[in-house]
Amino acid sequence: MRSSFRILLFSAIILAVLAPVRSLAAPDESKPTVDLSIYRHVAQVGWVAIDLDRVVGYWEKLGLKNVRHEGVQEFPDVTYRGKKTPLSMKMAFARIGDMEIEWIEPVKGKSVYTEFLQAHGDGVQHLAYATSSAEQFEEQLKYFKAKGVDIIQRGSWKGEKGQGLFAYLDTASKGGGLTMEVMYSPDDPPGAARPEPENEYPFNKVVQYAIVVRDDKKVGAFFEGLGFGGMPIDHNVSVNRNYRGQPGKFEMDLGWWHWGDVTFEWIQPLIGPSVYHEFLKKHGEGFHHLAFNVKDMDEAIKLLEARGAPLSQSGGWDNPDSKGRFAYMDTEPYGGVTIELLWNQPMDK
Repeated sequence: MRSSFRILLFSAIILAVLAPVRSLAAPDESKPTVDLSIYRHVAQVGWVAIDLDRVVGYWEKLGLKNVRHEGVQEFPDVTYRGKKTPLSMKMAFARIGDMEIEWIEPVKGKSVYTEFLQAHGDGVQHLAYATSSAEQFEEQLKYFKAKGVDIIQRGSWKGEKGQGLFAYLDTASKGGGLTMEVMYSPDDPPGAARPEPENEYPFNKVVQYAIVVRDDKKVGAFFEGLGFGGMPIDHNVSVNRNYRGQPGKFEMDLGWWHWGDVTFEWIQPLIGPSVYHEFLKKHGEGFHHLAFNVKDMDEAIKLLEARGAPLSQSGGWDNPDSKGRFAYMDTEPYGGVTIELLWNQPMDK
């Protein structure tokens, strides 16, 4: 009897100790329920600038080639916040891998672009996702309407093969400053073959989109409610931290989306100073950087510094299954977007 009692007592103690540990364990992250044939791939990065020529000229100097300068374009069929509002915009385009950058300088008419510049300044205002037909485009707008997300601006344009359609969803206020665009382009449908852009190294492929936010959990819950799946969050204390030429103390929580063809990183800065704190103070929440893989970090830093992009912050990671370095190049003064360089140390097989 005493032996049995001791066994039961010991078991009860073990369960009591383990119970709080189990309660702290993260639940299984929900998987995306949106149509991944649309939302797995960012078709277009929508970049708004007060002075388009200044921003585009700088990025051409950094290494973007074959930029299409379209000049001022007229969009007579635009509705902004329920009111018909014809727009004039200066525009330019470039490709990095299979993603297109769309630069916009508003010229005439009140719009999401003028609204963004007033509140945020230069920067990436939206990420666009392409549908395969006009019918699918309308279906997606109905889907988000049912989720409580309204359209703040929509319109059309005349393409060579038919009418193009676009709509901006009201996601920025709850979604970390990021506006989502749904679009349909008969001239450039999803999956169409495109010539490989001839940009200078390292601008061959974007490997990460990063957004700086004040609360990862709130932003994650918002997008999870729209069907984009859960956002696992890690606390990050980088190794070999450096900020503006001095030893760094920065720490942050990092939320992740790994289900797309390019990783999303959601950064909540905690301890500073850091480039993330700078960004929040100057711009508020929003799109912070485009990341590119490099073969040699020190060489890549020198290369971009020589082209006019100084180093602002750097560090690394050292995990059992992954080691590497990161470096932020301070391109933010020319358009509100930073470049991140990533180097992954080859692991022993």
